[in-house]
Amino acid sequence: MGRRASNPEDSMLRLVAHLYYIRGLNLAEISEITSLSPATISRMNRLARERKVVTISVATSDVDFDDLAVQLSAQLGSTFIVTPGHRVDLVKQSRICGAAAGPYVLERLPMEGIVGVAAGHTLHGLLSSVRKTPRPRLSILPLMGGWNANYPHLDANTMVRSFAERFAARSFPLAGPAICESAESRRTIMLNETVRLTTEKWDHLSAAIYGVGAFLPSRAATNAWTGSTELEMLKEFAEIGVVGNILGHVYALDGRIIETDWTERIIAVSLEQLRRTPTSIAILCGEDKVKALVGLARTEVPTLIITDDLTATATLDYLRRSKEGTEPEQ
Repeated sequence: MGRRASNPEDSMLRLVAHLYYIRGLNLAEISEITSLSPATISRMNRLARERKVVTISVATSDVDFDDLAVQLSAQLGSTFIVTPGHRVDLVKQSRICGAAAGPYVLERLPMEGIVGVAAGHTLHGLLSSVRKTPRPRLSILPLMGGWNANYPHLDANTMVRSFAERFAARSFPLAGPAICESAESRRTIMLNETVRLTTEKWDHLSAAIYGVGAFLPSRAATNAWTGSTELEMLKEFAEIGVVGNILGHVYALDGRIIETDWTERIIAVSLEQLRRTPTSIAILCGEDKVKALVGLARTEVPTLIITDDLTATATLDYLRRSKEGTEPEQ
């Protein structure tokens, strides 16, 4: 008995797909051959993917990023994932790192529970790269207050709403700034019933996803949430040994948390609450954040640190020079 004829529509999908993907013809060239419009051909290619007439795979990397992660873990004691990086401007590098981190973050997020997220370029890159994945039993909330018309990537509530839409989850806003004018004004805001509805959930986080800051002149946009990018502030932090901050909590190269007046004015999850969070993921990149990464690992706050290969390589080089005594740690 002869082979049963395939569906005529599928046969045409295969032909168009072969012309496009295998023979490398563009839409206009296929249109000339088939008399189908470019729009129709585009729809057919999409349908071919949906029906598995065409399957697309991406080759695995020929670079061993796992080895970089193992080396960082061995030297700093934390769990690392290293992703491909690209040496462009700081904003784009952060967004690329966030996008590359997407699959690793998704596979670690719970199906239900409370997830806290921060704002920033890295988290924007992560969010933009994630497909809609319904997890309606999740609740999403900010890990830190903040809004800034000049820097929309720092609007925590917008970020939370966007994450919630991706997961068909419930969102909880936080009506407060990242940093208050005084410790007293912070106490007043934290007593607000609407604010407490969100902040009290910080004690029950299932997962937290956040970037890590470094107070450097090159990171002016990143530090915009502070309300000041003055060099005087950067100088003050350098003098007391600050190399980075986790949601406003500043720390030194040895992982020591540095208490300042600043700490009493921020509206953010505490480091103790982050340490109790089962899945605490920090994402950062940038060769100017090497010391921030080293200090971060030594705080023992995150359960996982994700960075790119450029930052990982620069960090290992820094650790080697420090060990050899050719570059002092402080």
